[in-house]
Amino acid sequence: MVSHDDVAQTIDTFRFMAGAARSITSQASADYAESHLSVILREPLGVIGVVTPWNYPLLMAAWKMAPILAAGNMLVLKPSEQTPLTTLKFAELVADLLPAGVFNVVTGYGSVVGNRLSGHPQIDMIALTGSANSGKALAHNASESLKRVHLELGGKAPVIIFDGANLDEAATALRAAGYWNSGQECGAGCRVLVHESVAAQFTDHLVREVGSLVVGEPGAGDDVEIGPLISKVHFERVCGFLDRARAQGIRAALGGTAIPGPGYFVAPTVLTGVPDGAECSREEIFGPVITVETFTDETDAVARANAVPYGLAASVRTENARRGHDIPTRLDFGTVWVNAHLVLANAVVTGRRLRCLDVPCDGCCEVRASLRRATGIGGSQGSQRWYRGTVEPCARAEIATLI
Repeated sequence: MVSHDDVAQTIDTFRFMAGAARSITSQASADYAESHLSVILREPLGVIGVVTPWNYPLLMAAWKMAPILAAGNMLVLKPSEQTPLTTLKFAELVADLLPAGVFNVVTGYGSVVGNRLSGHPQIDMIALTGSANSGKALAHNASESLKRVHLELGGKAPVIIFDGANLDEAATALRAAGYWNSGQECGAGCRVLVHESVAAQFTDHLVREVGSLVVGEPGAGDDVEIGPLISKVHFERVCGFLDRARAQGIRAALGGTAIPGPGYFVAPTVLTGVPDGAECSREEIFGPVITVETFTDETDAVARANAVPYGLAASVRTENARRGHDIPTRLDFGTVWVNAHLVLANAVVTGRRLRCLDVPCDGCCEVRASLRRATGIGGSQGSQRWYRGTVEPCARAEIATLI
């Protein structure tokens, strides 16, 4: 299921960016200085280095490749050492479509190849999708040459569920939004904040939905929804979070342990009775785990939601139109959905603040803003950030001569 999504969204990304590069909008030329015409030029940055992650190896590469190439740049891409094959296959397929040297793939470990790319004097910009620690290391290396940096890092997306919301619908949505790709998704709805008056009822709905997820080997059949974690190291990291949560007295209403047998499988987990500030509700677990906390009122919900070091995504569940408009503006996250979660579209460009409300009806609302905090700098989609924008005041006579 995830692999099909990876390919389908990659195709849509390239199709969208091919058109987007031909419809760049900018400020009009004008006489900002007396007797001079100022012209804004969009020029390629040059050579851009890219480091991509393992969770969506093809799509995350496409989110970088498509706009970078469409804007006229050259690209050196390092895929994750754990999942390089789709990127290498893509490079093979386009080898005779692009001029030599325009698109390049270099494999290896991030500590070696990633550091070399970020510090190389002939790389004009470096972009990474990965962990906060990887982003810090890359930004530090890039600072030596003062190159531009684009980082898309971690997330710990809160899902605020108010009293009066459709609890059954919310639980059904989180069955996918919280556990897609075994929870190895930076925008996963993994931290539920539910009003105390409906917490028990919602938890029952959520446990029922999550308990129906089919766990198995990815190739075992189309009905498999939860596969193994990426590696032994990551498996042990996720299990460590669960062990520490259990030691803190946090109850697993479902799952909470590894699944016995071969493979790095963790049971789909719902942790309840999670206290404010608990590690499992603040840090990115990146596994099939949802935590459930309660809140008393709107102020409490917003404060708790914002009290994490990540600012990638969040969502709000409500049938109240005022809340649907107001609460997203108070949440310090780059993307906020209303009555939906993890609904993405290439046409909605990360880095802008847009609002498309459908409250109290079904549908999705997205409020996108610049990524910040431990989430990173900038967003992935969009072609304009891969240009060098210049404003040049020129004498009118010179412009006339050039034309």
